Amino acid sequence: MLDRVDDVIARGERALLLFAVAMMTLLIGADVTQRTFSRPVGRTETALLWLGEKVAGPLSADAQATITGPLGSAVFVIVAAVFFVAAARTAQRGQGSFVAAARNGLLALVVVAVAVKALLVTFPSSVPGAQKFALGFMLWSGMLGASLATKTRRHIVLDPVVKKLTGDDRKRFAFLGGMVAAAACGFIAVLGFMQLGDEFHEWRTGDGVGVYPALPVPLWIATLAIPTTFAVMAFRFGKNGVHDLRHGPPSTADAHSVDLEALKEQAVDDAAAVDAAAGGAA
Repeated sequence: MLDRVDDVIARGERALLLFAVAMMTLLIGADVTQRTFSRPVGRTETALLWLGEKVAGPLSADAQATITGPLGSAVFVIVAAVFFVAAARTAQRGQGSFVAAARNGLLALVVVAVAVKALLVTFPSSVPGAQKFALGFMLWSGMLGASLATKTRRHIVLDPVVKKLTGDDRKRFAFLGGMVAAAACGFIAVLGFMQLGDEFHEWRTGDGVGVYPALPVPLWIATLAIPTTFAVMAFRFGKNGVHDLRHGPPSTADAHSVDLEALKEQAVDDAAAVDAAAGGAA
């Protein structure tokens, strides 16, 4: 029953993790794009100005206006078109004609250009609160990833004692380790819920308090990630401890860890095989 409950929780975590990562990527991408293309003088124009001064010396005002205007825009479009066509050609993986790759690349360039223009029209100065909202989604992403790692036992495990024990002693010590980890996560979850309660109280009782500056979104939504995920991790450590007590802990020599003893034995065997080969050759 505990495993079924854990599976339901994990499905919700994966969906929420996908949403958090997508929103974080979208916000940061939009903010960086907006700041890059809203500059009075772009990087391409700056590079052309530097190159022109190196070749022809100090440039006149008309020459600078030409470079930062039509010439710089034309060079940027040509370079972007080359990159988009090359990317489309690479995506073909040797199939299809170059004409089709050029068509797809230029079409993608037009779509991206329209999207960037729409972004600049919608947010002429900046994307409000993009950095702070992205940090909130990053917190959720990290905490959800840690919680899911606990479910699949991909978290870092220090088991120098467990691997030396056998039989019931191994099971009991693994159970004790799981309970201690669960208690530690539970303690952090309690502290997180206390912090969450304070932020929720400020938001509920204050006027414009406890919200992000850009939009009236409560700050406690980001804080909620900490107590929620640590509570789930406490549940999973406890569940794993009960499982280890009944069936024994899993072997450390799995796909997510390194068995140092086995690695040492393999090194000794490889050294012996090399010595034997060297002796036979002599």
